[in-house]
Amino acid sequence: MTPPVTRRTLFGGAAAVAGATAAGASLAAPAQAAETAPDAAAGTAGAGGPTGDWTEAELRDRSRVLRLGFTEQEADAWLLVARAGAAFFALPQLHPSDTPDVVDAVHVMQRILMQRPAYKQYRQWGEEEEGGSPAS
Repeated sequence: MTPPVTRRTLFGGAAAVAGATAAGASLAAPAQAAETAPDAAAGTAGAGGPTGDWTEAELRDRSRVLRLGFTEQEADAWLLVARAGAAFFALPQLHPSDTPDVVDAVHVMQRILMQRPAYKQYRQWGEEEEGGSPAS
């Protein structure tokens, strides 16, 4: 008889998939993400990110999100979130329940970034309908 599917089982499966995805991403953005000092990364955050530092796979992903309507800064944030997830999953595991929490956190950041172009367009259309100038 098959055991019942529980929330823990689902989280474990999601964590395994996310871990595998992050592991693949960590091959594309190797240890440099994990080895970058926090103050070094912070120095590039406001300046458009580590331009010229992206891998070929990251540049393809960046191109896709820019076509979607991301700004340059949003595209940098998108890639940095992926690198942060990959860097976390490259660390030794201290507790198994950290994995689904990090998966959720990365997905929340990705969801928020992904909805920004649609929300900006929605606001612009609303202002145009009301006769105002588009919001910045």
